[in-house]
Amino acid sequence: MGKYTPVDKRILNSFCRIFVIGLAAFLLGAGNLLAAEATRIVVLPFDIFTSTDKAFLQEAISSNLSSEFRKSRNVQLIEESAYAKTLAGQAVTEALGYTIGSDTGAAYVVLGSLSEFGESISADIRILDIRQKKGMPPLFVQGKRSSLDKLAAELKTTVLLKIAPELRIARVEISGNKKIGTSAIEQVLQSRQGGLFSEENVSTDIKAIYKMGYFNDVSADVTITPEGRVLVFNVQEKAMIAEVQIEGNKALSRSDIEAVMGVKPKQIINAEKVKADVQKIKELYDSKGYYNAEVKDRIETSGPKDMRVVYHITEGQRLYIEKIGFEGNKTYSDKELRNMLSTTERGIFSFFTDAGILKRDQLKQDVAKLNVFYLNNGFMNAQVGEPVISHDRKGIYVKIPITEGERYRVGKVEITGDELTVSRSDLLAKMKITKKEHFDREAIMKDIDYLTQACNDEGYAYADVSPRTIPQEKNQSVDIVFDITKGKHVYFNRIEITGNTKTRDKVIRRELAIKEGALYNSTNLKKSYANLNRLRYFEEIDFQTEKGPDETKTDVNIRVKEKQTGLLSVGAGYSAQEHAMLTAQISQQNLFGRGQILSLKANIGSETTLYEVSFIEPYLMDMPLWSKFDLWNMEREYDSYDLDTKGAGFTLGYPIWPKYHVTGYFSYRFSLDDVTDVDDDASKYVKDQEGENTTSSVTLSLTRDTTDDNIFPSKGSKNSASVEFTGGPLGGDTGFTKYTATSTWFFPLPLETVLGTRGRIGYIASRSGEKLPIYERFYLGGINSLRGLRDVGPKDDEGDVIGGTTMFNVNVDFVFPLIKNAGMKGVIFYDTGNAWDGGYHLGDMRHTAGLGIRWYSPIGPLRLEWGYVLDREEDEPASRWEFTIGMFM
Repeated sequence: MGKYTPVDKRILNSFCRIFVIGLAAFLLGAGNLLAAEATRIVVLPFDIFTSTDKAFLQEAISSNLSSEFRKSRNVQLIEESAYAKTLAGQAVTEALGYTIGSDTGAAYVVLGSLSEFGESISADIRILDIRQKKGMPPLFVQGKRSSLDKLAAELKTTVLLKIAPELRIARVEISGNKKIGTSAIEQVLQSRQGGLFSEENVSTDIKAIYKMGYFNDVSADVTITPEGRVLVFNVQEKAMIAEVQIEGNKALSRSDIEAVMGVKPKQIINAEKVKADVQKIKELYDSKGYYNAEVKDRIETSGPKDMRVVYHITEGQRLYIEKIGFEGNKTYSDKELRNMLSTTERGIFSFFTDAGILKRDQLKQDVAKLNVFYLNNGFMNAQVGEPVISHDRKGIYVKIPITEGERYRVGKVEITGDELTVSRSDLLAKMKITKKEHFDREAIMKDIDYLTQACNDEGYAYADVSPRTIPQEKNQSVDIVFDITKGKHVYFNRIEITGNTKTRDKVIRRELAIKEGALYNSTNLKKSYANLNRLRYFEEIDFQTEKGPDETKTDVNIRVKEKQTGLLSVGAGYSAQEHAMLTAQISQQNLFGRGQILSLKANIGSETTLYEVSFIEPYLMDMPLWSKFDLWNMEREYDSYDLDTKGAGFTLGYPIWPKYHVTGYFSYRFSLDDVTDVDDDASKYVKDQEGENTTSSVTLSLTRDTTDDNIFPSKGSKNSASVEFTGGPLGGDTGFTKYTATSTWFFPLPLETVLGTRGRIGYIASRSGEKLPIYERFYLGGINSLRGLRDVGPKDDEGDVIGGTTMFNVNVDFVFPLIKNAGMKGVIFYDTGNAWDGGYHLGDMRHTAGLGIRWYSPIGPLRLEWGYVLDREEDEPASRWEFTIGMFM
């Protein structure tokens, strides 16, 4: 007689348990079969009420219901052949049911009706007790036409619970569980309180509980009571983990290892989970360069019932990638291919940077990257294989096999299939693949998007563009055919807006470039999203399209999540120009949910004090007429005089060419300007400015704005030109004309960085016999022109800056993310410019450079920037700090 190893004993014990469980289930079923004779029943055809295929529904429900009753051991279904003659040609009534029941020796007869309402089906059931010669109370069951089998199963259960109440499960109990919750076990059971008792379900439930992995033994007891069957599942729990030990780890901390493990103290012991953790720990060590690390587990007893899990780690030496090589590459050198990879060889600073560590997921991405590179450079059949990884005591060696295949040039490019309003020649002219010398899969994918967009913009929402490549082996070229299937025109049906608890629907709808009933247009959908995003009323904006009532209509569901648009702020700051300053602001960017803006602002500095009230109505009288109304009071100290200005103004803006994002503006301002406290040693020109002036001006301007965001643009441009006219028929004491133009461009760069450029030019001239005030001339310097300098421009004989009549200024900003979630960015900049008393002298430009931080804070956009003077003059500070609250460029 052979000896059993511990593994043999476990297998034998498991086999014995399964055998006993199966035997118990068999005896339980056999006992029931012997104890009770199956009840004979007849199921008569149901009356069918439907507007569709009545015969199909009748046949389907009869077939499914008969099949369900045949599965049950508790009833014997009398086949229709036994009463076919009696039933032939007769309407199914209760009287006929009693006759058939008596003739066939049935205990019960089931009849009823089915009514169909759309997808729903309701069944009204009547059960006739043939022995008692009376009908039971009617029953009602509801289901779906698409799930007639489930409806039949529910009908069977309902009937059996009525004619055999002893089969009802009165209670389901769990016995023996102390650590695993009862509810957790009940979730895997098919047997439920109030349901129909089934030996098959009990057997399945025993297996399901055992499969949970927490129990050594599972059995079931059934007790028959007046209320029905009481089902008790008896479980014997496995031991609990009292402690988890990790041994031998030096390079990695215990917390790092525990972070990847699933096994924890106070869990039921599960050998599969323990083995899974061994693999997870090994993968963690692999990711840190310890490829020779070994992890072993053992399970020990800890007390009379609990267990201890021990993971023993032998770390070995950390290995780095010594060499990344390629095999089969002919067109590109190893160095060129290596430079495309994120995976790198060991370097001088690998100890600090983890460069040279083999990360398998990263290497897998690199293989995909190489595949894409070859496919985008003419190698249609290129294959980059699985890297071969080897290692020795010195390090790791990676070899990547490559099969380049032939390189294909772009041959003919054609568009076939349905035609669009745009000619095929115009479409081809804008496609990227037509400008490529070699086959480029990425260009083809972009062209598919372009052609699909072209179809969408003509109302073909479900258009399909299928590319075909036809290799021409003789001349190593490939012809590319784009086949267009437009489908039907699709129209916008319903536009539903949800989530706007404050913002009124009309405020959102007026920003949409789509309308209900209009032809589908994907460009307008994207424009609508961009317009809503520019409002900055919402944290989240989600556009979803779904098919409407028919294939020619689509619904648009717009979900928004609003954010706080009100602002109350009080703060202090510092700048080189103002030194210490106090700021206070109350504003609401979405007043009463109407999209209006009301702002009250006060800035108090050592040189400038400003009080301002403004109100903006973007849609005056519900027209696309932008309007702004201002009141202000400003006091400012210049080097040789003070200026006190009080004024009011309004601006109207109207989209002249909406398609090209061009808006025209008309502005009027009236101000009372008082020059006081002129220094005794000021020049005669400055002294002549002393006194009170009134200015009445009109400004006409055109602006084209295609930027994607008001605060942090990443692409697009903003261009404007304006002319301001004062005096003359407008009245006032001053008379001049000022011309200005600004052009700002934004270019997206990798890693979410942006290059921004801005150029400004200006010219101002007084009209004959009229006055040009000193404070209306051009001054450069400060955070919005030449950062690091102040009061740049022509000077008088006393050395005071008196401003220029011409001006030119260029700013270049490189913006990069600092703290993405906080909306904080960094900036590196270069500024150049100057103001002159006539003419534009580009050889006489001032230059500064510097860096700073920009933050879209809860109180609005904040800028803190430091400018260094590159062409410092005598008595000028080398640098200045600049701070402001407002737009970034």
